[in-house]
Amino acid sequence: MKIPSILGLGALLIAGLPAVAADFAATRVGTPSAAAPAGWRTLSVPGKPETQFSAASARTIKVTAQDSAGFLYRKVVAREPGHRQLTWRWRVDMAPPPTDQSMPGMDDRPLAVHVWFDGEPGADSSWTPLDRVGAWLFDVPLPGKVLTYVWGGTGRRGDSLVNPHLRKDGRIIILRPGATPTGRWFGESVDIDADFRRVFGTPAPPPRFVAISGDTDDKRGVSMGSIAGLGFQARP
Repeated sequence: MKIPSILGLGALLIAGLPAVAADFAATRVGTPSAAAPAGWRTLSVPGKPETQFSAASARTIKVTAQDSAGFLYRKVVAREPGHRQLTWRWRVDMAPPPTDQSMPGMDDRPLAVHVWFDGEPGADSSWTPLDRVGAWLFDVPLPGKVLTYVWGGTGRRGDSLVNPHLRKDGRIIILRPGATPTGRWFGESVDIDADFRRVFGTPAPPPRFVAISGDTDDKRGVSMGSIAGLGFQARP
């Protein structure tokens, strides 16, 4: 799933800030989600039906994708960056057929957890100068590097893939392959420092946002799953 371009509206920017603001709002970038826990916001993909997120309990979020794409994200708060072990539990109850996550137009998956880091996006990033303006004005994610932990795909557990939409700045790590049994909870604990260094070859900058997603817009299908207890913990 491509991280959406925030603006891409040169003509509107020239026409004036009010027009940009109106179009920005129409794309539903950074919209507070009444259905999800407090502090989370939705990030939709223009032109795509929106993946649905809802709070099943105080710390459990249900994710339903039907020919859709979209993110639910929150800021990493001040006390969290020192705790670089990210943990959560997740389950999938319905999944699309596994596909090659490294191929554009093939990267459907029922669930993913994303960490968006501070830093300057690379030259081949999909972000535009106008995206930077929109991110600054509306305080929405414009990450440098991106780690995406995936349930789904044709790869093996632990595989690292280049994100097809952020080839320099994004890496996908398969945590649960597409053949993982449905209807069961699985626990995860990832060291984002170690993973960042392994796939990018440099120390990790501070994480700025965490996000979850469900994505079935490429091959057209339905997925249903849940993520619980997503948060940073002190290393053991």
